[in-house]
Amino acid sequence: MSLVLKENHQAISLYTLPGADRQTGFIALIYRPKSIFFILFIFFFILPLTGCGNLLYLSKLGWHQSYITFHSVPVQEVFEDQSIGDVAKDKIRFIQEVKRYGEQRLNLRKTKSYTKYFEIQGSLLHVVTASQKDRLQLHHWRFPIIGEVTYKSFFTEEGVLKEKRSLEARDLDIFIQQAGAYSTLGWLKDPIFSSMLKWDESTLANLILHEMTHTTIYFKGETDFNEQMATFIGNQGAIDFLKEKYGAQSKEGMEAIQSQKDDLLFASWVDRACRRLSNFYEQPIARDEKIKRREEVFQSIKEEFKDVKSRFQTDCYKEFEKTELNNAVLLAFRRYVHNLDRFEALYESFGRDLRKVVEFFKEVRASNERPASFLERWMKERGIHVKKEKE
Repeated sequence: MSLVLKENHQAISLYTLPGADRQTGFIALIYRPKSIFFILFIFFFILPLTGCGNLLYLSKLGWHQSYITFHSVPVQEVFEDQSIGDVAKDKIRFIQEVKRYGEQRLNLRKTKSYTKYFEIQGSLLHVVTASQKDRLQLHHWRFPIIGEVTYKSFFTEEGVLKEKRSLEARDLDIFIQQAGAYSTLGWLKDPIFSSMLKWDESTLANLILHEMTHTTIYFKGETDFNEQMATFIGNQGAIDFLKEKYGAQSKEGMEAIQSQKDDLLFASWVDRACRRLSNFYEQPIARDEKIKRREEVFQSIKEEFKDVKSRFQTDCYKEFEKTELNNAVLLAFRRYVHNLDRFEALYESFGRDLRKVVEFFKEVRASNERPASFLERWMKERGIHVKKEKE
């Protein structure tokens, strides 16, 4: 599943947009409704390979997703409902306009997503990330079709807390976020969730294009790269769309630009924080001593964040300072913003044509080479250099 998280973190793909206030996520459901042959294939071949734990987990996801699918209503019914305000209806029209932009201008995959509406109460999804305590190494979950992923999502708080207890028993760092939206990667028709209508246009355009990127280009077993690619395309796509719709100097366009700059600034900080921790963990000292002494490093990292915080131009990361740091927290955020400057350099090399960037990654996927290795080699061969954010 591709997540965006909300803690309120509106960014998991379940869909997670980067930024402490922008998180979502994706749910990789493994069946298509109305395809009896595919369902039989899942039950008789793939599901037995997942083991009992994954079978139960996937069946629960399937039940909740079926409920959402069954109770979603066509957006036309929303437009005709007199009890729903004009602001909400305008947001729905805006979402559909962004979708058309992504399909027509960026050549993102055409789907029937965002043609239905689902009213939610409370948190839509709970997403857990886990890491080793004595090194920056994410815990992985493996599923059919999508391969390894570095987060796991649940529709119920009970489910995520049970997973949390299981991970704690393995002595791992844990971070739980709440998702306000998610993508099924094109397997199903993703509805417009009522929670999405509370977001501003910059965040909303970013989210839709981020999720459409996941649906269009997905690298199996490459969670971090998938999220970073979708983050960049969502960021830049939102800027291009909003500038075109409202004008280059419009409030909406400037908010999208400032949000992207904040992501780059945060990325620079979190990369430095991870390098400091990695250097600390490499010291030849006992594991228990590392875990004890790392608290001093975390405190120093938080102090540095206070200095960085004053340079942010938006409120995207305003709540991050309140988050208790551990390895899972830093890696969960780094997952979405690491190497954004590399994607920026690629974008510049294509004459700032985002459609060409999308087509490039389609070619990378067809190569069957690991995307990060392909991109690094391709840029090196052409002498494309990355401009690093000043520290």
